[in-house]
Amino acid sequence: MTEFSSTYIYSKTRMALRILGDAGRGFGHNHGMAAAGNMAFLAMFCLFPFLIFMISISGVVGQSDQGLEAIEFILSLLPPEVSQTLNTPIQGILRNAGKEILTFSILFALLTAANGIEAGREIVIRAFGREYGHSFWKRRLESLAFVIISSFLILLSMSVQVMGPPIIKAINSLFPDIMTGGLQTFWTWLTFAISPLFLLIGLYVLYVALTPRSIYRPFRLPGAILTLALFLLTAKGLSAYLKSVGTYDVTYGSLAGVVIVQLFCYVVSIGFIFGAEFNAAWTKHSDRVTQSEKEETEKPSQKSESLS
Repeated sequence: MTEFSSTYIYSKTRMALRILGDAGRGFGHNHGMAAAGNMAFLAMFCLFPFLIFMISISGVVGQSDQGLEAIEFILSLLPPEVSQTLNTPIQGILRNAGKEILTFSILFALLTAANGIEAGREIVIRAFGREYGHSFWKRRLESLAFVIISSFLILLSMSVQVMGPPIIKAINSLFPDIMTGGLQTFWTWLTFAISPLFLLIGLYVLYVALTPRSIYRPFRLPGAILTLALFLLTAKGLSAYLKSVGTYDVTYGSLAGVVIVQLFCYVVSIGFIFGAEFNAAWTKHSDRVTQSEKEETEKPSQKSESLS
């Protein structure tokens, strides 16, 4: 049993390392570093239009408070140095957001935010070694739909978070003898884990939406988990690095905040691209295993036919 377990662990570890190696080679072959620079610029370029669109949507559906909480939630996921840099212009957007924003500005914001989705689509398609399967206008409509649906889902998740504590309080008041502090503890832990969970779900859905439909049984979850891990490590590592170095403002002056945000977007983009390559490598490995098993099952039948 012990020998079987050690052999199984060794084979799975070797398989994972082989897949990581294939993903690394794909990352280099597809010029991942250069693509990350382009994606980081588009992420910076599309962030504020997306926030404008989300604020507008929250106002239309009468959920302005949830829109503000959604922005606070997004900023809470970032390193403090990055969120501080973004907070000032975002507050300016909030102060100036009026009814006039629901004209051509919201259309421009929607189209601009969709450009970021298209950049991610190109990266995923390149990782799988495929070509575009749909026409330009179909891809653009998918990107627009993804931005709109994402905005609604973020607002919905904020509503759930806001409703949680009052619901727990009401349950405790109705059933004081049955309910204990365990429910409150559970909600506290759930709130702590909800940020990474939302990120994981968002990354998974993004990979699902951008993966070519022609791929047979593609993997998305491994890359989403890997990208989430790299995102969390980047958020913690960048903050620790900036606190220990502390000379970036001397080097970049008044542009230090912008450079920090761009650096963060660049590293996160590297993680997203490597996650796409990891999904592609895992899918190709699974296809090879399936093909090998198919050939092994066909050999006995071919041998029996030749004997007969």
